[in-house]
Amino acid sequence: MNKKKRYINLDNMGLIIIGTGVSFFYYYFEKTILASPDLTIFITVGIILLISLFTQLLINNVNRSQEALREANETLEEKVRERTAELRESEMKYRTIFENTGAATIIVENDMIISLANSEFANISGFEKNEIEHVKSWLHFIDEKTQRKIRNGEAVPDPLEPGQIVPNFDCKFIDKDSIQKDMLCTLAAIPGSDKSVVSLADITELKEAERQISHQAFHDTLTNLPNRALFIEHLTMAVKRAKRRDDYRFAVLYLDIDRFKLVNDSLGHSVGDSLLEAFASRIQASLRDIDTLARFGGDEFVILLEDIENSEYASGVADRLQQELKRPFMVEGKEVFAPASFGVVLNTKDYNQPEDIIRDSDAAMYHAKENGKAQYKVFDKTLHKKASHLLQRETDLRKSIHRNEFENHYQPIVDLRTSSLVGFESLIRWNHPQLGLIYPDSFISIAEETGLIVPITQLIAQQACEDLCHWQKQLKDQLKLTMNINISSKHFQSPTLLDEIKEILGTTGMPPEQLKLEITETALMEDADETIRLVHRLKDFGIKLVIDDFGTGYSSLSYLQRLPIDALKVDRSFVSRIKNEPDGNRNIVEAIISLAHRLNMTVVAEGVETEEQLAILLEMNCQFGQGYLFSKPLSKPNVDKLIVNILQVSQEDPHACLSLPAMLSN
Repeated sequence: MNKKKRYINLDNMGLIIIGTGVSFFYYYFEKTILASPDLTIFITVGIILLISLFTQLLINNVNRSQEALREANETLEEKVRERTAELRESEMKYRTIFENTGAATIIVENDMIISLANSEFANISGFEKNEIEHVKSWLHFIDEKTQRKIRNGEAVPDPLEPGQIVPNFDCKFIDKDSIQKDMLCTLAAIPGSDKSVVSLADITELKEAERQISHQAFHDTLTNLPNRALFIEHLTMAVKRAKRRDDYRFAVLYLDIDRFKLVNDSLGHSVGDSLLEAFASRIQASLRDIDTLARFGGDEFVILLEDIENSEYASGVADRLQQELKRPFMVEGKEVFAPASFGVVLNTKDYNQPEDIIRDSDAAMYHAKENGKAQYKVFDKTLHKKASHLLQRETDLRKSIHRNEFENHYQPIVDLRTSSLVGFESLIRWNHPQLGLIYPDSFISIAEETGLIVPITQLIAQQACEDLCHWQKQLKDQLKLTMNINISSKHFQSPTLLDEIKEILGTTGMPPEQLKLEITETALMEDADETIRLVHRLKDFGIKLVIDDFGTGYSSLSYLQRLPIDALKVDRSFVSRIKNEPDGNRNIVEAIISLAHRLNMTVVAEGVETEEQLAILLEMNCQFGQGYLFSKPLSKPNVDKLIVNILQVSQEDPHACLSLPAMLSN
């Protein structure tokens, strides 16, 4: 293009130079050189020809320049058309993207007026485009709170740098009908202009899902009450308020429904869930709006009584709730009673951590259960010491399993007619490194509550079977002894019980028929159908079963007939009063023994301590017994000595009476 322009400029200058030169040359010849007319004519003709030649050359150059100019113009026009087409194509592309981006998108001028809006924005706003473009400010569609943030530069920097993209921010979008929607807003400055592009994505469903997730995270799904996490937040704020304000008091009540498991087991879990809902509603109706009732799980509830006048108010609430819970609940057409035990913490100003308040109210609640249930207990320092003691005992108990600090003492079981040894009952002892020998009454309940009873039973069962195998090898065929091992109700319901016993018998080499498992009536009655299946599996393997402490629990006679039980144990509480109360306990013991014989079971009397008791039991045809009359529980070394004495006496006199007291006195 520049080259063609230079050609045109040269042609114009050439014409001027040639014309000027010819004029001067002609004037010179005419005045000085030309002498005759003929010569003048000749020269004039020559000059004319020369001028014509140069003129033709100039015309040719002009034509070439015009052609070049025409070609340049055509090229320029072609490029303009191409560029225009590209611009139109680009505009269509960006308009298509702008229109079909999937988000409500607008172009905003510097004064916040919308200059362009896509169809999605028009749809969600409820306005036509001509009602929006160059008419409305985009702030017209935003909630006042977000408007203030934008005007103050909190949401959108002011001024906005060219090309700067503002981080996403949430806002409320208000449509033509004043309906609000949750939106995610993105704003970016358009380079090279004072305009901005704003995109709005509808996140209403997402926000609702977040609200639901948040609600579920902090509320119980069954009762819709606050859960533990939310209750801790409320309790934390109450603790802080109590520290700031001398006149602020609050109290915490921990509730647990008494014997709720019985409702589930007898009426089903659906009735249990309905009872929990009804229970929560009744408690909630008895509280103020400022109080908080939460469910911690299962049948455990916690109440926060805020801004109370004094501690008597909390006690009054506990009394009132106890009265409310004495009324039955109608659940799925059934009348169900749901009394509860309460633990109350009143002196909350002494606490800094909410978890400590919950811990102590829980401890008070358990103390209320231990004292007879359906009552409340106010926490005091004595309970804290007891709770600390139990916690320490649990910690020590867990360590003792890894250290195997347990040992067995063996209570001999004898044939009442001959007083000769027939077997042992394994009695666990905990050999604590600091406290010495601890009896089971001090730790078995903790072991059962924590689930530690299972590994503990495995340890003592392994040890008992090993010891019996050792003694049986010494005795050979002289005596055939058995080993009784107590199984807790929780362990008895374990699906792995039979496999555990098989493994112990396999590793020790003890025959199954020499093992007897002692189960309480309560354990047998917990799940009747499953118990029947398990007992038959144990019997099929050759293991004998004994009902321990018979008569102290509850059992159905028809149910007992379905169980292949080998023996009943008469509890020591009946045996101890068999002489003193002949018209009472004697008849009970006689009935138990008679029942056992009718069901083809043998009978073992526990706690036999006097000759009178022994005589009465023999008169009732009781076959076996154990107690201090024959022997106290023996340590393994003492049993070793007993076995040695039996062997010596047998070798000296094969027909000698092997009375246990006599063997122990040797």
